[in-house]
Amino acid sequence: MSWLQIECRSTPAQLTHVEEVLQGCGAVSITLVSDADEPVLEPAPGETPLWSSVRVQALFDLQANLARVRAALQAHGLSGTSLKVEFVSATDWQDAVKVHAVNRVFGDRLWVLPKSGSPADAQVAGIDANTAGASAPAAGWVRLYLEPGLAFGSGAHPTTGLCLEWLATHVVAAQRVLDFGCGSGILGIAAALLGARVTAVDHDPQALTATRENAMYNGIELGDFAVVSPQQWRDERSMDAYDVVVANILAAPLQALAAEFEHALERGGMLVLSGILREQADAVMASYPGVEFAVPQEDAGWVCLVGRRT
Repeated sequence: MSWLQIECRSTPAQLTHVEEVLQGCGAVSITLVSDADEPVLEPAPGETPLWSSVRVQALFDLQANLARVRAALQAHGLSGTSLKVEFVSATDWQDAVKVHAVNRVFGDRLWVLPKSGSPADAQVAGIDANTAGASAPAAGWVRLYLEPGLAFGSGAHPTTGLCLEWLATHVVAAQRVLDFGCGSGILGIAAALLGARVTAVDHDPQALTATRENAMYNGIELGDFAVVSPQQWRDERSMDAYDVVVANILAAPLQALAAEFEHALERGGMLVLSGILREQADAVMASYPGVEFAVPQEDAGWVCLVGRRT
């Protein structure tokens, strides 16, 4: 099946109206893209940051009334001549989704696969010990299935990959792990599949829903996998400290949460922080006086900080 993709530009102030117009005209999906490849590096908790100029890409059925869409957008201050219209095949759309799909082994132990991947064996999923850069037999790997999606939530982004590599090589059975800012739940689910008891925390209700669904898809019993909001965690958390605290949530919130994370860690417990640019590492480490950090691990300008609570 093919689709009609209509693209226009919008400011953050216009965006709500533009989305409402497109949905009212029959859009089946809407994607937001930076018009100038602007990074959004420091969103505050609860915020949905936007770029200064946004490209709005909407998919419509081929029978969509293009003139109606143009007129409706013009009524909200967007020039009809600014619209870009093209056909998108189903294959093109599926390929775009696969950009962030992961089929990778971490630490010779943890195999992250898209949900569309076969659970049967390595051959069907198109991966083996050689292509994965692993020496252990595929049958011995712990499998984690996740829907391809946003880079920060699928394992494709360097920050997530760095955390997964550490978890795969360090987590042992029965450890208590806190995944703060869980998003899709990938880090907490990885720890749980490796035998840990996990608490996953996020301020976004959609993230909590996604984490629960992804955990259940991977066969994790929610009775052993707590998924809570930050306030619930603060109100209900046990007096027992965590063996591992992992957070992949960018530099500013990591600094703001430093005192809570240190308090949550058992003495000798490990702190794993990511979502940090190389030039932000020193400032983040300075916010944790009670943690002794190792040399930062780096990938594509992003770093993962690992330290032990003293």
